[in-house]
Parts: sequence; C-alpha cells; structure tokens
Amino acid sequence: MTRFFVLLFALSLPFWIAGSVFRGPGLLPMDMPVSAFQFVLPLVVAMVCSRRDEGVRGVATLLRRLFSVPRRGQRAWWVPVVLLVPATMLLSYGLIALAGVPLDGPRESLATVPVLFAVYAVAAACEETGWMGYVLRPLQRRWGVLGGAVVLGVVWAVWHVVGYVQGGRAAWWIVGQCLSTVALRVLMVWLFHRTGQAVLPAVVIHALINVAESVFPGYPQRPVAALAFGLVTAAAATMVTLVWGARTSPGSYGKAHLRRRRPR
Repeated sequence: MTRFFVLLFALSLPFWIAGSVFRGPGLLPMDMPVSAFQFVLPLVVAMVCSRRDEGVRGVATLLRRLFSVPRRGQRAWWVPVVLLVPATMLLSYGLIALAGVPLDGPRESLATVPVLFAVYAVAAACEETGWMGYVLRPLQRRWGVLGGAVVLGVVWAVWHVVGYVQGGRAAWWIVGQCLSTVALRVLMVWLFHRTGQAVLPAVVIHALINVAESVFPGYPQRPVAALAFGLVTAAAATMVTLVWGARTSPGSYGKAHLRRRRPR
C-alpha cells in the first residue's frame, strides 16, 4: 500500500514538471494541463506492484479485475451507478439557480457526450484499475470500509491538486472540487460493495464525473459550481453513511469480505 502511493507520486513528478513547462490551452477538454496525462499512472503502478506481489499471474488477475461486473442479483445497482453523477450535478445546478447566480460560460456541446464518455472511460479505466482494483483492499483491511474510502478519496484529491493549479483553477474551486472528490469516492466505494466489488461500475461513475463537468456551463471557471457540487455530493455521502452506517462503517465487513477475490 505505502509502496503504491510512494511510487505513484514519484512517477507523477515528470508529468507535473511537463505541465509547468508546456501549455496547451484548448487542446484538452476543460483546458486541462499536460499533466492530466498522469491518468495512466495508477494502472502502471498497480501493474508493477502486482508483478512484484504475485508475478505475471498477479498482473493478469489485476487486468481481469478491471472488467468485473455485478452478478445477476446485483445488476439493479446499475441504476444508481448511472444516475449518481447526473442527479448530483443537476441538484448542484438547481442550487446555483435558486441562489440567483448566473449559469454561463464555455461548455462542451451535448452532441459530444458519446465521444467524451469514450475518451474519459479510457482514462477512468486506467485510474480505477489502480484505485479500486488494487489499492482499495489493503486500505480497507487497515482502516475499514469507510475509513479506507476516505483515505483513498483524500489521496485521489491531493494527487490532482497540482493539475488544478496548472489549469488555472481558483482556490475556492479547488476546495469544492476536492470536497466532491472525497465524497464521490465514498459513494463509489459504497456502490463497489453493493455490486459485489465490481470495478467496471466505478469506471462508469468516474467517466460520468468528467462528462458532467465538461457539459456544465462554465464549470472549470466558476468556483461556485465546484463548491455546490462538493456540498451536494458531501450531503449524499453523509446520508449514505448514516442510513447504511452498519454496512459502510469501519470494521463492518469481515476479513473474508475484504480479502482479494478472484474476478468473475
């Protein structure tokens, strides 16, 4: 676990340096900096660690885990998986509108959503192979289900901060974005266990997050948008934790439930 995070941040340094040297406004969605290509690193680091842990067999198991899906009795959970991000983003939009704040600014056309989803799904698959496919289990064995989710959410948020700064995001925008990042990871981990520890639903949620932020008017430029999204997702994560606390609190899953499973 520690090895994963140390290697991840060490390998991120060249991407952050490149992002500070090369500017590419308009070339990537939401004016992302060059350092955004660090999305490949969770996959790379997870493969390196799996190779060290279990050899080639470990790498093959990791890659198969990426395509794990909910079993027949768990497929109804695809509904909240697909609706989570659109619902929370629409609530955020509504809160901003009720506050009388103008909702304008550049955004991607709705016609580009299929292409955006395909592009973001590739990036999400690389990240979630590392986050959910590899490092989540040892985190939860140490800190429990909820504790592991929060720790992973914080690392996920911190890992993106350099890119946010390089992308010219305002300080309050970063605060709101980090809040939503941690809250969404808690929700993703909750759904991860509801879907039988399937990784593919997490990939879908991750891709939808980026799609929603791309089509939200002025999302990268408006701190109020990120703050509203952060508050709404934090409220959703809190509600899930309180209502299903017996299932999502630290220690609520036994060791057998949290141990590595052979992917379906």
